[in-house]
Amino acid sequence: MEEQLRNTPMHAQHESLEARMGEQAGWRVPLSFTGPLDEAAEVRRRAGVFDRTPESRIRIRGDGALNLLERAFTHDAVRQEDDTAAATCLLNERAGVVDFGRLIRLESFWVFAGAACCRAKTLAHLQALAEEYGANVDDQTLKTCRIDVTGPAAPDILGAVLPMSLSDLAEGAVKFGTLMVARYIAARVSFSGEWGIAVTIPNMMASQAWRFITRKAGENAIRPCGSAAADILRVEAGLPAYGHELNETADPLSAGLEGCICWEHDFLGREALAAIRGRGPRRVRVGLLLPPGEPDASAVPRMGDAITDPHGREVGGVTSGAYSPKLGRPIAQAYVTPDTAAPGTELRAGAVKAQVAAMRDGMGLTAR
Repeated sequence: MEEQLRNTPMHAQHESLEARMGEQAGWRVPLSFTGPLDEAAEVRRRAGVFDRTPESRIRIRGDGALNLLERAFTHDAVRQEDDTAAATCLLNERAGVVDFGRLIRLESFWVFAGAACCRAKTLAHLQALAEEYGANVDDQTLKTCRIDVTGPAAPDILGAVLPMSLSDLAEGAVKFGTLMVARYIAARVSFSGEWGIAVTIPNMMASQAWRFITRKAGENAIRPCGSAAADILRVEAGLPAYGHELNETADPLSAGLEGCICWEHDFLGREALAAIRGRGPRRVRVGLLLPPGEPDASAVPRMGDAITDPHGREVGGVTSGAYSPKLGRPIAQAYVTPDTAAPGTELRAGAVKAQVAAMRDGMGLTAR
């Protein structure tokens, strides 16, 4: 129900800017401020700032934490260095994706930043393992907020207004410290394919930080953007989202997440995933480019639309669709059979012609 939705700490700021509001995983979030296409174009041109507070932030610590992480996550958590963020999956015994996000390793604890819609089940999943391995797992999501800044001009803009430099952070690097008595975690990660930084701060600092970066920074102020623009940017960059490309029936090999897997440890779901690797995935995630044209909602593929080959054979289904202002055409992500997944393959998304795009290059944009 509407009255049960949570507000992010920046909610009053969003309302003052007359944002169009919507719902995400039990939270009220800004869908757009000036329009999704305008906001997505602004990120590609300069920069944008996003309220990503609903994304989960789960802390893991204690003597048994490393054993828990090695069992729970698909990447090599044991060898992950301090002050880094690594993309990773949590799997069930059948190799289905329970959650997908980044594990941040700091000197004395870890933070898993996962999908907003998976927070409750991921917390329960990790807490069950914590009992087995003697670790401590607690949810920091409601105590903190997350602000993401992304775009080609973002490092220079932030360098001009912040007392510390972020432009020298390598991709995947993390800064953990204190600013104005507030502890922060700044991770050099991106959902857009552009330079990006994700900053976690206490709730008490959120409204002030948002107001400063969007209004009080003068010529260095950054345009606020909503979740609709974030989704456009994600689809352009060829990145998967939970509830679209990922769920507990999708495995990371089919989803193109091989880079998140280290086969040298016994993570949950490894045996089932090894069987999939042995026979090969029965479907694979691809990007789709549709014919160029002006923005038209009716031309954008919708989740669940059938994908067919030139002979009319159904070979897959759409998982995400958007109009790309950068490419000037509708785009989509889909799962298709391996024999139709090669870049350049001609298919149909519903009744519209589509061509398979190379996912590694993020729909032809800069890779993540």
